[in-house]
Amino acid sequence: MLQETTSKQILIVGAGLSGLTVARLLTNSGIPNIVFEASMEDRSQGFSISLRDWGYSALLEALGDIPLRSLTRGVAPDRHIGGHGFVDLIMRDNATGDILVAPDPETQPSIVRANRNALRTWIADCGDEPLDVRYGHKLKSIEGTVGSMTAVFENGAHHRGSLVIAADGVHSTVRSVILPHIVPEVVPAVVYHGEFQLPREEYDRLLRPLIGDSNILAGVGDGFNTPITVCNLTKTEAHLDWSYSRMACGNDDPLYRPNLSAEESKKIPQALVDEVASRNLAEPWSHYLNAEAMQKHSVFHWTSRCVSMTNKDTEKGAERGVVFIGDSWHAMPIFGGEGGCHALVDAVELAAALLHQDGGLDKVISTYYTGAWKRCSDAVRRSKGRFFVLHRPMADWRELAEKKAAATVK
Repeated sequence: MLQETTSKQILIVGAGLSGLTVARLLTNSGIPNIVFEASMEDRSQGFSISLRDWGYSALLEALGDIPLRSLTRGVAPDRHIGGHGFVDLIMRDNATGDILVAPDPETQPSIVRANRNALRTWIADCGDEPLDVRYGHKLKSIEGTVGSMTAVFENGAHHRGSLVIAADGVHSTVRSVILPHIVPEVVPAVVYHGEFQLPREEYDRLLRPLIGDSNILAGVGDGFNTPITVCNLTKTEAHLDWSYSRMACGNDDPLYRPNLSAEESKKIPQALVDEVASRNLAEPWSHYLNAEAMQKHSVFHWTSRCVSMTNKDTEKGAERGVVFIGDSWHAMPIFGGEGGCHALVDAVELAAALLHQDGGLDKVISTYYTGAWKRCSDAVRRSKGRFFVLHRPMADWRELAEKKAAATVK
């Protein structure tokens, strides 16, 4: 059934960070739009992400020069106890707890940790008019060209609009419909993720001595990482998560399983338990990454994927009346804290191009890609290299620590 929408309406597919941001900015500027989300409204993404200054600054400026404190009060994992999402960027040896590398306070980049659920809510609420978000709308097909588009959904809904913005992530349905030859590239990495809760007293006793006011306790080993991060911290409890990651050791690696089903990915393989036990982790990592504790956590296998597009791909999308933002066209591994930032900047730049359009929607799309192309393509390449750097051998970490110590003495 064709819904009562106008051909001027902008159709946004995906209610993640990029989709909600572009919707909020368009709504604040009086440009009609609808956001369509395949999942239901009660979906949860309670983990935290890192926002770099160039990412959150672009968002805050676009929203009307909102102060940073307003953002951290709404989204910081430790906001309930007056925190502001601080990250110390210290790398510790997870076999001893000793500091390997600590940033220079004078040159340390400004990074804010944000709870993803809270960030989505905060963005959606940054305006007088509510966003029009339609949940339970899984895209089926797209018809038309720029200026006259129709989006068809599996629930039978049809919506008309002038442009489709694909903000539906690494597994983009929009991309698979119009550019089916683009398949996400699997990064040869092992990543397991566990979520758990504990009383605040236990958090203060076991974790606070090392993590301090930071929202990440970064532990590195000999080619593997075991960060523990804060998702939400209140006066009475702590919601945390841990990751265990390393490079894959070939296709026969028992922990490298990129094609697991959703249900299988939630099972804890014995190989993971055995491998973690062999690592001889120090406290507090050993307290939570062990066979007994992990059985009480919500654990899942995370397959890291990258997406890259060519100029020709984006041109084909534009010919079909589609413009891509966020992970739908430049997904990158979770390590490094850039993916969320680029999603926000994409949304800000596209909204600005739409608001100040001169020469029609074709020109808007061209302007957006011209500005975003190098930034995003460089970030995908950089993110792949960063994964290797963060999972370097312990000998390399110690050499880095020695060089930094020598430079400090000089």
